[in-house]
Amino acid sequence: MMRFGWILFIARRYFRSKRRNRGLAPSILSVAGIAIGVITLISVLGVMNGFQLGFINDILAISSYHLRITTDGAPLGPTELERMRKIPGVSAVVPFADVQTMISGGYTEFQPAVVRGVPSDAARLDPELVRYLHLVAGGFDLAGDRSIVIGEQLAAALGVGLGDPVSVVSLGGPSFNLLSPASLSFTVSGIFKSGYYDFDQSLCFVNLDAVRALGSPADRLVYGVKLVDRFQDRAAAERIQAAFPARSLSIVSWRTYNSAFFDALRMEKLMMTFLLCLIFLVVAVNIQHFLKRAVYERQEEIGILRSVGASPQAMRAVFVLDGLYIGALGGVIGLVLGLLVSDHINAIFTLVESIVNAVAGLLSWILSPFTPAGGSFALFSPAYFYLDRVPSRVLFHEALLIFLFAVFSSVAAAYLASRRVSEIKPAEVLRYE
Repeated sequence: MMRFGWILFIARRYFRSKRRNRGLAPSILSVAGIAIGVITLISVLGVMNGFQLGFINDILAISSYHLRITTDGAPLGPTELERMRKIPGVSAVVPFADVQTMISGGYTEFQPAVVRGVPSDAARLDPELVRYLHLVAGGFDLAGDRSIVIGEQLAAALGVGLGDPVSVVSLGGPSFNLLSPASLSFTVSGIFKSGYYDFDQSLCFVNLDAVRALGSPADRLVYGVKLVDRFQDRAAAERIQAAFPARSLSIVSWRTYNSAFFDALRMEKLMMTFLLCLIFLVVAVNIQHFLKRAVYERQEEIGILRSVGASPQAMRAVFVLDGLYIGALGGVIGLVLGLLVSDHINAIFTLVESIVNAVAGLLSWILSPFTPAGGSFALFSPAYFYLDRVPSRVLFHEALLIFLFAVFSSVAAAYLASRRVSEIKPAEVLRYE
């Protein structure tokens, strides 16, 4: 312990010391570089997680479900559906059918839309669906055969509101050669805003009985299954198959059904992480150059320590510990500030907007005789972005990996810089210095 104690003492002394003829210790700048890298990476990944997990949750809760089950034979009966709902890990089972349609208001052109037929008591069978839809007008009322719930963007495009009629047109028939148009009128009983633009623009809900007149739901009836834990989808699929041995069920997991979209999100996140990690590469190079210069400037001290018995490995450990101090301190500061920035990202954006608008207002007042008045500045204006606030979510394992990577990059740079210690010969240093 005593042998290691002097190494810790020297490492702390070097960390706090200033470079010759300089007023600020370069280690402070290195700590700041590591902290900025950690703050940037945590904040950016937090916002990306907020958007991506929001998209994923909306898709799974509203559209695709955790498991999609179809049958080759007759549809599942009420008794079979109740038995499926009682399987461990299953939280909801909802039969539905989708029909591609064209929909119009009283005085507007047709808009493409997917009409989904669900049971009239879908709100009771799957409360999560209604929670994620975020109804802004009316309710999820499909008790009437001609009631329809539509997205806010679609309602705006059609120029309709609560209680207004809409016309839905589709092509249906037993085969492609026997397709025939079908047109039905519905009354808007609810308007939702899920926050996912595609759903708000092109998704509608009607009674499952009403949708039969728009297509051939007997051939396209799907059973959407929600799970308590969506990552237990494989085990749940096996339990469902085992519970219906006489049935020929086709079960598709959310991983497979949405694989293209989720893989694209994963690749986007990996590339963004890789590009942001270049910050640590730049900082690590700076740390290496700083420590190599520190080794050169402290040749006399190193020579003295070597002459009294310090081994080259021990002297290298001094500079590696110096790098560890830099990485750990910068990582901790960056981690704390990164979590604060991620948690208050919207307040920070609001502050930036207020400062920019205040400066712009002052300049406009000074230059008002010469320039026309302009509008206010907004980082994420609803006129251009389909969001009310910027979501942010930091995952524990990602924050931990970022911190460890920051420490590793600093220690690795220090290890590479410390190789010069082995080249110093105490006798030559003490003779000439």
